[in-house]
Amino acid sequence: MSEADSSTPIRRSGPSPALIVLGILATVFLLFLMGAFDFSEARVIQYDRDQAWNRLGLGDQEDFDRKLEQLARVKIDALPEVGTEYNPTFPDPIPFNPSQWITNSPSPSIGMPEAKPGGMLRQATSSWPPTVRTDGPNSRLGFLSQIHSNIYETLLDYDTRQNDYVPSLASHWQIDPDKQTFRFRIDSRARWADGREVTAHDVVSTFQDHLLNPDREDPTGTKYWEERIAEVKMLDKYTVEFKSKEKRWRAFYVISGQQIFPAAYIAMDGETYIHEWNWKLPPGSGPYELRPEGIKDSRSITIHRRQNYWRQDDPSLTGMYNFDSVRWTVIRDRELEYQKFLAGELDLYVVGKAQRWVDELDQVDAIRKGWIQKRKIYTLNPNGYGGYCFNMRVAPFDSLNVRKAFAHLFNREKLFAKLFFYQYQYTDSYFPGQEWARPDRKRVNFDPDKARKLLAEDGWSQRDSAGYLTRADGTRFPTIKILMPSPSWARIHGVIQEDLWKEAGIKLETQQILYSAFLKKVWEQKFQLVYFSWTAGLFPDMKMQFFSEFADQMQSNNLNGFKDKRADEIMIAYQTEFDAKKRKAMIHELDQILFDAHPYALGWYAPYFRVIYWDKFGYPPEYVSRYGDSSNVIAYWWFDEKRQKKMANDRTAGRSRTPSQSDIVDQFWWLENPDPRPRTKGASR
Repeated sequence: MSEADSSTPIRRSGPSPALIVLGILATVFLLFLMGAFDFSEARVIQYDRDQAWNRLGLGDQEDFDRKLEQLARVKIDALPEVGTEYNPTFPDPIPFNPSQWITNSPSPSIGMPEAKPGGMLRQATSSWPPTVRTDGPNSRLGFLSQIHSNIYETLLDYDTRQNDYVPSLASHWQIDPDKQTFRFRIDSRARWADGREVTAHDVVSTFQDHLLNPDREDPTGTKYWEERIAEVKMLDKYTVEFKSKEKRWRAFYVISGQQIFPAAYIAMDGETYIHEWNWKLPPGSGPYELRPEGIKDSRSITIHRRQNYWRQDDPSLTGMYNFDSVRWTVIRDRELEYQKFLAGELDLYVVGKAQRWVDELDQVDAIRKGWIQKRKIYTLNPNGYGGYCFNMRVAPFDSLNVRKAFAHLFNREKLFAKLFFYQYQYTDSYFPGQEWARPDRKRVNFDPDKARKLLAEDGWSQRDSAGYLTRADGTRFPTIKILMPSPSWARIHGVIQEDLWKEAGIKLETQQILYSAFLKKVWEQKFQLVYFSWTAGLFPDMKMQFFSEFADQMQSNNLNGFKDKRADEIMIAYQTEFDAKKRKAMIHELDQILFDAHPYALGWYAPYFRVIYWDKFGYPPEYVSRYGDSSNVIAYWWFDEKRQKKMANDRTAGRSRTPSQSDIVDQFWWLENPDPRPRTKGASR
C-alpha cells in the first residue's frame, strides 16, 4: 500500500519510516517505564518478555515480530533531487534573424596554447566563510566572489581590450532606441553542470525569484535591482527581454554582467534558501563546480573543474581554466600560512607585509636557489578605497571634528617608514589611482596640533592626572574599541594606539574576533571602528555604500551610516547621465563631499600585487589579464609536471636553479604595452 501526501514532493511506498521510528521509540520508552531498562546504572536488567509485552496491550506479540522483520524488506523511495519536477513551459518561438542583433568576437585569450589541464592549486583563506551562498546575509565577501565567478556565468562579458560587450551565456543582444529595453538571445549550446539547457526562464527566475525577492534578507541588493528593473520576461525559450525603470547608462552593463542561476534550484522560499542552502550551491554553467565533498567544515573549500563545460572548446578561452581542482585551506594566522607555504603545503602565497617583501624573502634559501619564485605584478586593475571605517551612528564618531581629529592622528607617515618600507601609495580619494579621483585632492597629514584643536572645538580640551582626554567637567573621552579579525593587524593598530594616547589622551582597545563574527558585527552595525577595504569596478557606483536610504538598514554596504543630501542628488543624477564627461565631473564632486565628511580615515593602496609561488607552474608572459589580480591565477596558470619534477629534484639535491630572463621580479607588462603578446607555443616560461 502506498502512502503519499500531495502537499510534499516526497513519495514513499510501504509504512511511513517516520511512524515506524516513532513507534519503536515509543515502545522503548514504555519498556523503560516498566523497568525493562535501568539507565541510572547504564545496564540492562532481566525481565519477563511475555509479561512485559502483555502489559503494553499491543495484541499478539508473534504477529508484531513478523511485521517487524518485514520492515527490512520494505522499499523506500529515494528522496527526489532538487529540480526533478522542474518542467517549464515556453512561449512559441519567435523569428531570429542574426543580422538584426548585435554580437562581437571576443579578443584572443592571453591563455597559452600549450597549457595542459591537471593538478591542484593549493591556496589559503584567512577564515571560514559564514556561508557559500551567492546572495543573502553575509554573502558579500571577496573570497566568495572568487568562488562564484568560476562557477556561474553572466549574460555577456565586457571586453576591456575592445571596450565593448562580447558573448557569454547570450550570443546576441539588442538595445532599443529608448535605451530602456534590452533583449538577450541565449546561446542554444549553453548547459548547466547537471546537463540541462540554459534558457530564458533561468534568466527570469534569477531576477524575479532571487535578486528581486525580499525574502532573501538582502535589502541593499533587493533595492538595487528594484530601482533598475521594471520588467523581465521570456519571449521564447532562448530570448529574454528587460525593461529598465529609467533611462540609465549602467542598466545594460549591470544586467548583462549579473551571474545567472538555474531556475530548477533557486525558485524557493527565503527561509529554505538562507538556512538549508547555506552550505551548498546550485549547479552553474561555468568551468568549475562546488561539490558536497568539496566543503570540509572549518577546514577547506575545494572547487573542481567540470569535464562537461559547454565552452571548453571556445577559441576565446584557449589555455584557460587548467587546474583540475582549486583548494582554499582555512589558516587563520597569516604567519602560520607563510610557514605552511615555505613547508610546501601551499603552492602560492600573496605577500601582504612590505617588510617581508623587502627584508625577509631574499634571505629564504628556497627563494635564493630559485625553487620559489617572487613576483610583483603591476596591472591596470582599479583600486578600491579603504581605511579606518567610523560608525557615525554612535559616539564618538557621530562628530565630524572627532573623525577629522582621528584622521590627523592616523600616522600614515610613520607606518610608511616603519612598517611599509615605502611600498604603498597614500589613499586620499575614494577612487585612488583612477580618473574619477578629484584632481585637486589634498593629503591628510599627521598633525597632532590640528587634531587637538578639532577636539577642543567639541569641548575635549583637557587631560586628567591619568593622562585621559577630558571635558572641563572631568568627563573622559570614551575609549575606542576596534574589532580586529586577524592578529597580523596588531602591529598596525599598535602605531595608532601609541599616537592617539601620546598626542591626545585617547585610549584605543583592540578586540580580536573570528572573521565570521567580525562580519556579523559589521553588517549589523554593532561596532565603533573597523579597518575595512573595498574593491572597485571599471565604472564607479557609490550609491550602495553612501546613499542615505541605506544608512540605517542592516546588511547594508553603508557601513558608516553616511547621509548627505547633495551626495544623494549626485548619485541619483549620475545614474541617468549618458555624457561620460559630465559623469566624471559628478564623481569628482562626490569625491570631495566624501573626503570632507570623513566617513573613513583613508589608508593606502598598491597598484600591483605581490606573490611568491613554488616553481611548478606555467603562465602567460603577462601573468594575468589587463585588469587582473592574484585571483587570475586560477584562470590562466597551469600545473607544469616537468617543471615540478625538476624543482623537486633540485630541492632534494640542494641545487640552485639556473636563473633566466623571465625571473625578473617586477613585471610592468600592462603598464608598458597596450595589447597582450601574440599567442604562440613556447612563449611562456
